[in-house]
Amino acid sequence: MDARRDNFPPPVPPRPPLLMSDVMSQHSIIGAPMNPYGIAYGYGPPYSGTPYSSATVYGNYGCGVAPMNSSFARLAEESSRGAFQSIEAVVTAVTSVANMLNSTQNAIYSSFRAVIGVVEQFSRLKSQLVSMVVALSVLRWLKRLWRTILVLLRFKPANYSAAELAWQDVTMASTGADWVDLHGAIGKSVNWPAMLFWLVALGGPYLIYKCLSRLVTSVEESRRWATGCDEHYDATALYDFNGQNERELSFCKGQTLRVAPKHQQPAVRGWLLASSKDGDRVGLVPVNYVEISGRKSVSPPLRSRGSLDGAYESALRSIF
Repeated sequence: MDARRDNFPPPVPPRPPLLMSDVMSQHSIIGAPMNPYGIAYGYGPPYSGTPYSSATVYGNYGCGVAPMNSSFARLAEESSRGAFQSIEAVVTAVTSVANMLNSTQNAIYSSFRAVIGVVEQFSRLKSQLVSMVVALSVLRWLKRLWRTILVLLRFKPANYSAAELAWQDVTMASTGADWVDLHGAIGKSVNWPAMLFWLVALGGPYLIYKCLSRLVTSVEESRRWATGCDEHYDATALYDFNGQNERELSFCKGQTLRVAPKHQQPAVRGWLLASSKDGDRVGLVPVNYVEISGRKSVSPPLRSRGSLDGAYESALRSIF
């Protein structure tokens, strides 16, 4: 029976057309690398929507090593796409409101300038009419003579001419400089829009950094079973298996694997979600190609915090 098992591996369970489309949303983090600068096993093309590695890490002839790539960038892009879409929607809404306010301000300012222009034109018209009348020297002389006669006949007070001239000075249009001299310059106020802009410009990157830090923390918490730090099952490979797509995990006969707990298993018949012993590679494996050897609640982590969290923190700091 063992010889038959060694020589004739069982057929692979049928592969659905879309292998675990729901896993893409529930287990999008399973393609995340434990070392962002080490072995790559993560997502396929950035927009393929598949959560598993892009190619089998064993090749066509036995075990191999996956190519080096920017797994952390793909992890951050895929896992934070929804958050950035929400941020983009908020930014678009704020931009629309800002454009509306800007248009309103321009309309009000244009209306104000139009009213001021009409008043100014009437003032100029009045000044021109007065100038035309006053420019006539004969009329001026007659007007002055008439005033003198009225004063001599005591029909008007002696300061009648001075009072009328003062009234003419008051009715003449004043310029903007005269208005400023009369009422004083406008007091300085706090530029709230500028303060709000700098607050967003400086606080935005910090908020993004905090969100990405929490994202990496949640990713690591979801992958604890793959590193042996959470509940999982130990399994032994009975045959060699080379994955046919980026969502399958390749392995060699006798290799020890970790199988995800039941609540994290995809609803695909005949396939299990598993990881390699070192936790660097995660994917689906045929259930009839492995043998469950036991259940483990918690085992010591394979990596120290300095090599794991330090790598992610340095990667985040390099972005900002």
